[in-house]
Amino acid sequence: MSGDHGRIALRPAGRSPLDLAQCRAGPAVTPLRQRWQRGVAPSGDPMHVHLLRPSSAVAAPVDADPIGETPVRRAARLLAGLPLFDGVLDESAESALEGATVRSAPAGTVLFRAGEPAEALYVVIEGRVRLTLGRPPTVRVLASTERGDTIGLAALLRSDVYPVNAGVVADALLVELPAETIRRAIVGHPVIAARLIGDMGAKLARFVRDIGGFTQRTARARVARLLCDLHRDAPAGVVEVAFDEPKRLIAMRLAMTPETLSRELHELAAQGLIESRRTRFRVLDAAGLAQAAEDAVPVAGTT
Repeated sequence: MSGDHGRIALRPAGRSPLDLAQCRAGPAVTPLRQRWQRGVAPSGDPMHVHLLRPSSAVAAPVDADPIGETPVRRAARLLAGLPLFDGVLDESAESALEGATVRSAPAGTVLFRAGEPAEALYVVIEGRVRLTLGRPPTVRVLASTERGDTIGLAALLRSDVYPVNAGVVADALLVELPAETIRRAIVGHPVIAARLIGDMGAKLARFVRDIGGFTQRTARARVARLLCDLHRDAPAGVVEVAFDEPKRLIAMRLAMTPETLSRELHELAAQGLIESRRTRFRVLDAAGLAQAAEDAVPVAGTT
């Protein structure tokens, strides 16, 4: 991994490591964590594992942009390709998307800042958007979104302000849905409303789990839980996983310092649970790692 570019390496069993120097985040990688889009809340920290293809592979573009296509039709076509909207955008539903636009946003683009009126919902088609709290130098990273994730729905439905900052960290393609468009789609199409409610419910479940982990688990248990989740979600045959963000950001999301993160990774390796090489990891003892992930913070007055 290099800098903030999010490069990682996964090595399939029985094969030599792929030369991935030319791979970049975006169409040339395949995101693996999309269970929540099928109505199942993910059980771990929302970091991503990607299976990288050789540099010679050419990925089909997500957005071919047919000639003469209207903005609304283009937005509907892109949304229909996501599990969250699969099978719900018939012709009548598409008419409810009037006002939707497709937006290309290069890395560094700020979609909105905390405290600004929530005027639109964003759906990620390509790239990655990072959600943060605070301003430099005291910025806390909350999550990094990927393909299919929605941003800003709860604040928009409450006619409230955005509670977080949203900035593009890997060139992104987004569908932007104004507040009035979302309200019209929800009122006129109960299936869309149900899908969006399910999306918010999955995010809430993940948030509650993360808070519980911060308050009830030791630092080592939080790191072990993250590695368990990454290992579990890796495709069959993959024996190495890796972080897709710098350790300092991962440490921030786990409510610890980078030094603590490095120390706990070293201890897990010393126990024979993982093999660690900088940001790459091989799980050697899945059962032992799962047990380490349940290590609770001692309660005062107990032995």
